[in-house]
Amino acid sequence: MQLNSFPEIEDFRKLPREVVVKGAISESDPKKGVEIRGIVINNIGQPIKNIRVQVVVFDEYHLPQMSMSLSPTPSKLQQGGIANFIFVFEGLEKPVKDFYLHANWGFDAGEPEEDDSEDEAATEA
Repeated sequence: MQLNSFPEIEDFRKLPREVVVKGAISESDPKKGVEIRGIVINNIGQPIKNIRVQVVVFDEYHLPQMSMSLSPTPSKLQQGGIANFIFVFEGLEKPVKDFYLHANWGFDAGEPEEDDSEDEAATEA
């Protein structure tokens, strides 16, 4: 899928009520490797955090060749927020033609992140 094949987004009401992941191969050079760039759009209706994007690359027989995961930038999104990611695969023998993207995430209830330094300060007092 090429980057110009993304549908036009006029407003978020036209998107499904889910976390949307879109990506495309941006560079395929045997020396530099293969780059898959993409975006994550939060349209679930509330903030999310701990976002992790996974990609599975398939060979010509649609068998998994390799997989990788990473956290997009930023890894925390408000409703309507957009994060980006870049996967770089070096040393592949054949060009990537087929891949699958998926995102895992958790709801952000607005609770402060746990910090061990605050617990230590409370026990010292």
